[in-house]
Amino acid sequence: MNELELLKNYDALLERAYARLPAKLSAKAYDIPDLEIEYVGNHTEIKNFAHICDRLRRDPQIVMRYFLKSLGMPGALTERGTLIIYNKKIKRDTLKQFYQRFLNKYVKCQTCGSIDTELIRKGKVWYIRCLACGATYTIEPI
Repeated sequence: MNELELLKNYDALLERAYARLPAKLSAKAYDIPDLEIEYVGNHTEIKNFAHICDRLRRDPQIVMRYFLKSLGMPGALTERGTLIIYNKKIKRDTLKQFYQRFLNKYVKCQTCGSIDTELIRKGKVWYIRCLACGATYTIEPI
């Protein structure tokens, strides 16, 4: 095989590889919603919790479990999609810190840094699959 044929094969293979990559979505880090925190009596509420979970493509029960386990506090989801953390006014900075940890550990792609990922469970193993670059890797369970 001569050099010209190798280059043609290389170009064809490269085009085929690019065609198989998933479409890159336009989500940026600034698309991540901030926490809307309110204090009602002795409880802390995250008002836009359902919107955050929808944007991050995560089940609200899983995200709630992460927050409540990290804080060591009881809580619940309302029908309106608000997360209520009972019996304590938690500082905004503390909640934002846990939110950032969640994003880094369970949302952002380790390969390309995109937030367009899916959380997949197969048996007892949890995976993150990036919709931007196609990378898949395991993570520890929540």
